[in-house]
Amino acid sequence: MRGLKTIVIVLFVIIAIAFVILFCYDRLVLDHVPPKIICDGARLEVSVRATDEELRKGLMATDDVDGDITDRIIVRKVSRLVGSNSAVINYAVFDNASNFSTFSRNIYYTDYYQPRYSLSQPMIFNVNSLVTLVDRLTAYDVIDGDISARIRLSAANISTSVEGEYPLSLQVTNSTGDTSPLALTVQIRNYTSRHPVIYLSEYLTYAELGSEVDLEKYRDLIIGARENVDGPSVNYDDIMITGNVDTSHPGSYDVKFSYINRENLSYNVILTVVVQ
Repeated sequence: MRGLKTIVIVLFVIIAIAFVILFCYDRLVLDHVPPKIICDGARLEVSVRATDEELRKGLMATDDVDGDITDRIIVRKVSRLVGSNSAVINYAVFDNASNFSTFSRNIYYTDYYQPRYSLSQPMIFNVNSLVTLVDRLTAYDVIDGDISARIRLSAANISTSVEGEYPLSLQVTNSTGDTSPLALTVQIRNYTSRHPVIYLSEYLTYAELGSEVDLEKYRDLIIGARENVDGPSVNYDDIMITGNVDTSHPGSYDVKFSYINRENLSYNVILTVVVQ
């Protein structure tokens, strides 16, 4: 019995000594000090297409054992927008002992703008016809590319059985969480082949906030006009252009192109001007 106690004591001492050795080795020999990421403090301005190398500009990383490990800095994540053109970027770096540290800073995009729409056909539909967007409205984002599939209808009150103009509200959101609203005017008309026609190269365009807008410049968008569907061409200067684009306030504004033919039949098509 006494021999068993002796064996237990010896084993306990051996284990204790081994623990102390491992503890000391871990504390005194192994590297537990994380590396450091140092920033030069300069404002980081980059394109939305910036490479990881460009996103790491102004950073360096050092480790007390491995020395300069700047080339090991990785871009972990870029946040959603936190301002009109800024985001937060998070970095990490690991040393040879798998210690790591992180660092975050703001980045500012030099060429970012909100998602934008394109309209290839006018929002004119015959009475009792189907109002559709998929064949004419698209959305593009400088970061995500084509985001047409993300366009969502937010409000609509359209009666396709009654001629008139009806508001339609939409929105699209990119991967950064930035949402672009759009207000369109849907025209329900009983246009026939006897009515005049006006064709534009595009039916939606953009104007910068605070810029000056001359409606006459939109005359250049006319690419065709006829007295009727199969009739002679119309002088573009005879087409009336009306509307009010308030560039002091963001939003969607209608500019109308109108013409009355020899049969006293009128036609008008809307160009949507988005102030952004």
